[in-house]
Amino acid sequence: MEQVLDMSVMEELLSFADDGDPELVIDLIQMFLEDGPSKVAAVTEGLSAGDFDKAERAAHSLKGSSGNLGARLLQNACEEMQVATRYHKLEESRRLAPQLTQRFVEAELALRKLLATYKG
Repeated sequence: MEQVLDMSVMEELLSFADDGDPELVIDLIQMFLEDGPSKVAAVTEGLSAGDFDKAERAAHSLKGSSGNLGARLLQNACEEMQVATRYHKLEESRRLAPQLTQRFVEAELALRKLLATYKG
């Protein structure tokens, strides 16, 4: 099974902190967990309404935040969605939507587990 999180990204983020303090990582994960569901919803809503721009913007935003945290599978799913919506490929976009949602759920679960280890 593919790894949901690229832990080398987390290690790099932790390297920016004084004495390995995970405060920055905790903040980034919490922002992702708070904002991510609305981005996934915006992709779905955009597709339902035929608003490709809305779906593309949301996929782009989620791609960036997932990449910042090493959620590579989600990042890749967002990239595929972004391209499909940019070119108004409705059927492809609808086919990709469940995968993007599933990848978000996987990343969310992995990040919640990681967050619990940082918070002790």
